[in-house]
Amino acid sequence: MASVPNEKLIERALALIVQSEIAAAQDAAMAARLALARWRSRSEEHAAAAQEARRRWDALGGIAAELRDLQK
Repeated sequence: MASVPNEKLIERALALIVQSEIAAAQDAAMAARLALARWRSRSEEHAAAAQEARRRWDALGGIAAELRDLQK
């Protein structure tokens, strides 16, 4: 069984994902995506943390969309 990435690394990856997803300016969003790619490439542990963070972000996005639909 694969080990779960360090929670602090997941939190850092999630912060980078959020920056890349919500940045209003196109340049800021691109810079955040590049920072995430560089960070993810630092080690296998960073890559695993980024993958877990993306999974969590995607899960939250689905929940948020459902909640918005319920309030309509």
